[in-house]
Amino acid sequence: MLIIVDNKIPQIAKDKLSAMGDLCLFYSENIVYREISGHTDIFIFQKDNQIIIAPQTPKHIVSKLLEHRIDYKVGNSELGNKYPKTAAYNVSTGDGMIIGNSKTCDSSITELCKNSKWIHSPQSYARCNTIILNKDHIITSEITVKKAIPKSLYVNSKQIVLEGFSNGFFGGCAGIHNNKIYIVGSLKYHSQKSEIESYCKKAAYEIIELYDGPLIDIGGIFFL
Repeated sequence: MLIIVDNKIPQIAKDKLSAMGDLCLFYSENIVYREISGHTDIFIFQKDNQIIIAPQTPKHIVSKLLEHRIDYKVGNSELGNKYPKTAAYNVSTGDGMIIGNSKTCDSSITELCKNSKWIHSPQSYARCNTIILNKDHIITSEITVKKAIPKSLYVNSKQIVLEGFSNGFFGGCAGIHNNKIYIVGSLKYHSQKSEIESYCKKAAYEIIELYDGPLIDIGGIFFL
């Protein structure tokens, strides 16, 4: 299994993920602004086993995809240093649902997902702010998504760290593999700890904390 994550995550989190598979650390230069230059969800869109990558995806990432024989398509939209060119591939998917902004995302994503149910995310960084456990259990840091999906759990983003910004988002802390939610940080540093744990338990998901510290938005953890 290939695991792609920001190279800036804590070492203990790297060690735990390395024990699970081939850990590939994401980094880039002079494509998007520095704070998100290692965020996988800015460069890669994943829908089940279908992958779409930005044209400027770093060569070391592409090499790993080829090494693991992971099929991918190159998207049409080039990334840039300012919104909306930073949001073209940042779309959340799961259990037949798509959450994102079809006006800002890459055309190859809208084509691939044309038969799926779309939930509009005006904030546009949907993979950062929302993670889909299943169609009845969705964790989001975007209030618009919470209003559109009443059964979803809204998680306050003010207690999530993102370097260079006042806060990050819950989806950017997390990745899903085999009914387990891996998070970069510990829920004991978040005021909704019990609420998040209960919600995930009802969805039959186990939470795996990768280090003892505040939740960090690192652009998601991608298990391929």
